Amino acid sequence: MRGEETSDEILMAAYQAGNEAAFSELFGRYSGSIYGFLVRRLGDRALADDLYQEAFLRLHRARATYDARRPFRAWIFGIVHNLVADVRRGRGRIPEAVAVATVERGAEAPSPERLTAAREATATLQAAIRGLSPDEATALLLARVEGLGYAEIGGVLGRSAAAAKQLAYRALKRVRAAMAARGHEELS
Repeated sequence: MRGEETSDEILMAAYQAGNEAAFSELFGRYSGSIYGFLVRRLGDRALADDLYQEAFLRLHRARATYDARRPFRAWIFGIVHNLVADVRRGRGRIPEAVAVATVERGAEAPSPERLTAAREATATLQAAIRGLSPDEATALLLARVEGLGYAEIGGVLGRSAAAAKQLAYRALKRVRAAMAARGHEELS
């Protein structure tokens, strides 16, 4: 039986004190979700690779500024959100992508019609997300894909939990309307 997992905040405090193993544990916990978030927001794997590395470099550089009273998860996604914002300012509008459907391993291959429908739905979803403000897109992805709470999302965006909830709600409503206008099934 496995004991209780050490909290992210305690690991970060240990890393601040020089414990490299604590950083490795945090990296292991967050590398996948940060990379996935970057790919969804940017739609560009090469750029996501670069920013993924930069996110952990910034974590390392800013470790002394981390306050253990603040949730680590919100803090690291705040770094990632700021990286995306920096890229937007430097490169203008960049594509954003969210995978709509994935084929499970061992599942029967989808028909050409289903593949075409999935591609069209993905393109419509990507266009709908590109039409959102950066804060709306971030709030929606953090809430619906990463599972962050609205207080955490508010911390990432520098807003209240209520404002983050409103952003995510408004974004989801706009995305659903765009999908329905193009004849695609409603998002859950």
